[in-house]
Amino acid sequence: MIDYALMNQCLYEGKAAEVEQMTRAALAEGRPVREVLESGLIAGMSVVGEDFKHNILYVPEVLIAARAMKAGMAVLKPLLATPGAANAQAGRLLMGTVRGDLHDIGKNLVCMMAEGAGFVVKDIGVDQSVEKFLAAAEEFKPDIIGMSALLTTTMAYMQTVIDGFEAAGHGGIKMTIGGAPISQMFADEIGADGHGSDAANAVDLFLYLMGKGPAPAAATKKGAAAATTIVATQPVATAPGARSRCQILYWRDLPASVKAWDDAEETKLELSPRFAARIDAVAQSLGLVKGDDYVAQLRWGEEFERPGPPSGKFGSFSSSKRNAVIPSSLV
Repeated sequence: MIDYALMNQCLYEGKAAEVEQMTRAALAEGRPVREVLESGLIAGMSVVGEDFKHNILYVPEVLIAARAMKAGMAVLKPLLATPGAANAQAGRLLMGTVRGDLHDIGKNLVCMMAEGAGFVVKDIGVDQSVEKFLAAAEEFKPDIIGMSALLTTTMAYMQTVIDGFEAAGHGGIKMTIGGAPISQMFADEIGADGHGSDAANAVDLFLYLMGKGPAPAAATKKGAAAATTIVATQPVATAPGARSRCQILYWRDLPASVKAWDDAEETKLELSPRFAARIDAVAQSLGLVKGDDYVAQLRWGEEFERPGPPSGKFGSFSSSKRNAVIPSSLV
């Protein structure tokens, strides 16, 4: 008998092969497709989304979990494309990065998490003009359009897309925006229906706009709160001889995040935006910006010990010994 709790845990840990096998096993047992989707995949991804909101998981780990969800979705999608299946959908979401902008890692994450929340998602990719957004909307009939931009030089084009939809008589489609330079103030200025501060907040916004969730809580940019916590390191009472374990998550050879733990607690560190910027630049130069290509480059380094408790490690981790595991050019 299928164990949905175990399936949720495998998804949370990013075990794609196991999630795919358990999805097939559930169907072989005669479980309803919608039950497998909601209890096996959406429930697991919901936990991932909540932990992402509360800085328990960070972007690389969410991407790994989302890849596991996609493995299960690949099994279910042909069975979901049947009459009446739309009745249980959260809504239809059209996503794209605006013209002049080639960044899509954040957009891909939103797409994966929206699928995990029950949305039918169409991703039209990067560098999309208002004409391409309109053509895709005519074909796909979305309830919501999500636009992404990472550059201040391209975010202004979001206004062009919104104006284009209004002129074409598509004012009933909800228009949402997101990306590193985007704020709620900018969303208000250009007439967008909402702004997602990160992927989890964006999905909350989509559910709210579809009448299927509460208004999303106001949130600062991902990493802003974490950076404050890390910089303002407080003295920690350390038991004599206390030690903790550490592990670094790498994108290829570049550090993406760090975790430290012992028997009592676990702490995770989201590194400075310089690290993310460097990873993004390398991913762009190598053509590894698509979701699966990007996620395939992630790997955990070997565990190692450090003196002191997990919550007291980051101050010393950013000093001289940090250079032994993190390139000095990124410190």
